[in-house]
Amino acid sequence: MNIRTLAAYMVFQCVFLISWSQDLKRVQKTITTLTSKTYHGRGAASNGDGLAAAYLEKQYKETGLKPVDTNFLQPFTYAINTFPGKMKLKSNLGVFKPGIDYIVKSTSGPGKGTCDVYLVDTLIFTDDGKLKEFLQLDVTALVVVYPKKYFKEFTASTPDLLKQLYSAAAIIELQDKKLTMALADQSFGTPVFEVLTTSFSPDIKTISFEIENELIKKHQANNVIGMIEGRSKKDSFIVLTAHYDHLGTLGRKAYFPGANDNASGVSMLLEFAHYYMENPPEYSMLFIAFAGEESGLLGSSYFVAHPLVPLAGIHFLINLDLLGTGDDGIMVVNGSVFKPAYNRLIAINEEKKLLPAIKMRGEAANSDHYPFYKKGVPCFFIYTLGGVAAYHDVQDVAKTLPLTKYREVFQLIVLFNGEK
Repeated sequence: MNIRTLAAYMVFQCVFLISWSQDLKRVQKTITTLTSKTYHGRGAASNGDGLAAAYLEKQYKETGLKPVDTNFLQPFTYAINTFPGKMKLKSNLGVFKPGIDYIVKSTSGPGKGTCDVYLVDTLIFTDDGKLKEFLQLDVTALVVVYPKKYFKEFTASTPDLLKQLYSAAAIIELQDKKLTMALADQSFGTPVFEVLTTSFSPDIKTISFEIENELIKKHQANNVIGMIEGRSKKDSFIVLTAHYDHLGTLGRKAYFPGANDNASGVSMLLEFAHYYMENPPEYSMLFIAFAGEESGLLGSSYFVAHPLVPLAGIHFLINLDLLGTGDDGIMVVNGSVFKPAYNRLIAINEEKKLLPAIKMRGEAANSDHYPFYKKGVPCFFIYTLGGVAAYHDVQDVAKTLPLTKYREVFQLIVLFNGEK
């Protein structure tokens, strides 16, 4: 690189970083807003995702994006089991805190009671006598407790064993690792609590519990979609996507903020909207905030089945999810599938020295790029590596999200989208 080129590059870097220092406040405001209790964890309960969709629609309008059709919302419905009501777990030794000491299984049904504790002897999986003794036990008025790591043994054994387990008044699964919440579209009736092993004393003799669930058979959700028309390639699209939904609430007090997953990706989606409004692109740009990702890529699957632009017209799609760290660089899902495009990312990074590493993996059905990929759309899913490990838990909060390599990832994608 000669002196003039180096000087020009340094000026570019300074201008970019100076302007970015103003935008970072907006990024933090977006993440703080979306993770606030006002949005109820952006889940189906209390219309949390609906409130988030309305917020994003307002942001689109204020930024200057235009709807593809008559409005920014693409509605669809799906089934989901939620926990917006009463939530209690208490022992004779004290109260368990939702999200901190326990979560509930996503398929849990309602229930209430005070019962004696029955700790499963894991010899039932190897000793026929112990198995017979457990199967003959009346567990309907007991809270059955067992280590979650043995759940496969319950399912792999005789059907009578699993049936006996779910005949209990309630079930406690002891989790040796972190608490990681999920979602489900059905309820099996028996209340199931997942409790940290470190929070459950062997001296516990009785458990009082209460769960109120609501199985919503047709939850109304919306993808939020805006566009910028390209200067020269109006019928060819670069698509940027991020899911805005998260896990919702655990009773009336606890909720899952979802800062890294995926307020971080949504904030970057909005920053790209600002950037391309100020720097009109050659290609048309489509910005899609998906609902229903946490329930099984439902919003992206719906869009692919009901596309608002021809899928064949998508030049490239980049899905933004988990972008709040970056200490160890980024992972590019589909990097080994679309190798020339991946090599462009590598070349840009080597020239600009943005990230410590750009790693690649093959196809994976782990975010909203995947339904597009299955339809032949060239696409990447990019997420950051290293840093905070909070994921699908109540610890994924805005104040501890470092945004370590946020601006570098943003710059990398801008430069990648500018490649001919």
